[in-house]
Amino acid sequence: MSNNQLERRRDQSAAAHTAAERSRTTVTELENRLRTNANLTQQQTQALRNAEAEAKRLKRSLKTQSRDKTRLEKAHKKAVARAGKAQSKATTLEEKYGKSVLADLVRREKEKHRASAVAPVSPALPAVVPPAREEPAETPAEPAETPAAEVPVEPPTARATAARATARKAAASAATPAAPRARTPRKTATAVEAPPAAAPTRRRAPSRRTA
Repeated sequence: MSNNQLERRRDQSAAAHTAAERSRTTVTELENRLRTNANLTQQQTQALRNAEAEAKRLKRSLKTQSRDKTRLEKAHKKAVARAGKAQSKATTLEEKYGKSVLADLVRREKEKHRASAVAPVSPALPAVVPPAREEPAETPAEPAETPAAEVPVEPPTARATAARATARKAAASAATPAAPRARTPRKTATAVEAPPAAAPTRRRAPSRRTA
């Protein structure tokens, strides 16, 4: 066999090995890509499943939240109504309590004022009694003068006896202190005391005639 044939076969064999090596490299690359694709497909499928499950969970959660929202809104309305009623009741009771306290205070003050008006007032210091107003000593009323033509002429003995009796009565009345008495009009006192002053003269007339 000539050298040219050998070189040609050698070149052909080298080209075949190179082609085979390329084919194996291509197969390996394709296998790697297939494995990668399978892995990605598996991961994405799992992610899709997880996403679907999460979507279902979120949908259920949304429905639950919607039901809770409706229930809470109703409960909130009822609570607001109850709170308004409770506040109104508390305000009414507070007003009644204030009126009761005010009425009790007014009643106590009235009772206190009535008790102070009815109870006797005890003075802290002894009451000062104003001194009795001294009235001027009443002078015995003088007998009314009679006209000279009508007065009988008495002897000196009877006149002296009447004078002494009048002097003794005046001395006795001056020695005895006058008791305080209600003040009466001067005209009444004069009208009451005038007759006794003139009485001695009239009672002495019979003794003069007897003498």
